[in-house]
Amino acid sequence: MNHIDGGPGWIIDGKTLLPRIVDPEEFRRSLADDPLREGIEALWSGRPDEAAELIEGHEPTFRTRALKADCLRDQGELDLAIAEYRELIDECAGTAWEAVMRQHLGKALFSASRFTEAGEQFAQALRLREDAGADQDLLTSSHYALRVAELAMA
Repeated sequence: MNHIDGGPGWIIDGKTLLPRIVDPEEFRRSLADDPLREGIEALWSGRPDEAAELIEGHEPTFRTRALKADCLRDQGELDLAIAEYRELIDECAGTAWEAVMRQHLGKALFSASRFTEAGEQFAQALRLREDAGADQDLLTSSHYALRVAELAMA
């Protein structure tokens, strides 16, 4: 599968479904005011150990906890990452965060080669995003992830 544009300076990798920075300067400009930018940059540049350290000092919000779980995923701690995403989904069920966490869980399951379960999470994230009237970029991301998971199941 081809990569898809994720945002300024980054893409969603067509094989792994993980974000990857392709233009660091553009990425940094777009997140200049984000206090988690350095951690996200390290994570999306393949440095999950460094990312975990950079994210550690921040308040434990849904976002920071999901990023820490992403670090676990990329460190090969898939079972721990999956458990954390499931806990996050339980805590944020019925909120706008649920679709985000289901998409993250799907990516962790995909990384663990659990393609059917990944597809189920991507489908749920897509439904939640459609019901919420999410922007086209989020819908495209969910459609794409679901398609990649379906191809992996075949």
